Amino acid sequence: MASIDGSATLLATEVRTLSAPAIPQEYRISVALPRSYASHPEQIYPTIYVTDAIAFFGLITDITRVMSLCGKFPETIVVGIGYPLDDPLDEAMTQWESLRTRDLTPIAALSYGPQSGGASNFLSFIQTDLIPMIEQEYRADPTNRVLAGFSLGGLFVLHTLFHQPDLFKSYIAGSPTLGYGDRVTFAYEAEYAAAHTNLAANLYLGVGGEEEEVEWPMVSIFYELVARLQSRKFEGFSLTTHVFENCAHCAAPAPLFQAGIQAVLSK
Repeated sequence: MASIDGSATLLATEVRTLSAPAIPQEYRISVALPRSYASHPEQIYPTIYVTDAIAFFGLITDITRVMSLCGKFPETIVVGIGYPLDDPLDEAMTQWESLRTRDLTPIAALSYGPQSGGASNFLSFIQTDLIPMIEQEYRADPTNRVLAGFSLGGLFVLHTLFHQPDLFKSYIAGSPTLGYGDRVTFAYEAEYAAAHTNLAANLYLGVGGEEEEVEWPMVSIFYELVARLQSRKFEGFSLTTHVFENCAHCAAPAPLFQAGIQAVLSK
């Protein structure tokens, strides 16, 4: 019988703890380094910041490492923003669901609980604490940051785009919860458009083709946002969209992140 030597880990990854006193919360920051990081000390790398690290850090790390093998796609640093949660997995996932609702939602919504609505504080933590730490400690290219998120994470990505568009060069919003808060994302977009004619960013928007439900019509509202953005004709703005047929909500992250990363980092 084989012995158990411990938990499996991803190679060339590091974990740091970073506090956000204003929230208050300690965050577990996972960092995946590129294959050439040690052998090419002169090189700087595009950096992908991903929310919901417990679900997506390993996925995005593996996607980017495989994509770069053939030399036609840049190596990247991946930064997973997560929480200090450990086994048992079921308990950790339950706590994560509550914490992510607090951090990724832009306004309070009764159906999401009393802690919802903390996106502004979470964005301030990323801007003021996390990005400076990453760019001081790692060879991360400050001109080529990517923010990626799925579901409520996609909602947060769009919140960031319309409030701090210059913070990241590219944005990947997967299956964003566009109906949240009486469609507050549309209000943020309208406020931005009323004050600006430019939006210097790459945005990838994706959704699963099977995500259209009566209570959550995610596909039709996705097309509504796409049409709105296309009509603006923002200067400097690049929009890529994709609907993944035969994918329900929880089946969409893997193909969506792969396509989104390729879209924004191949430009």
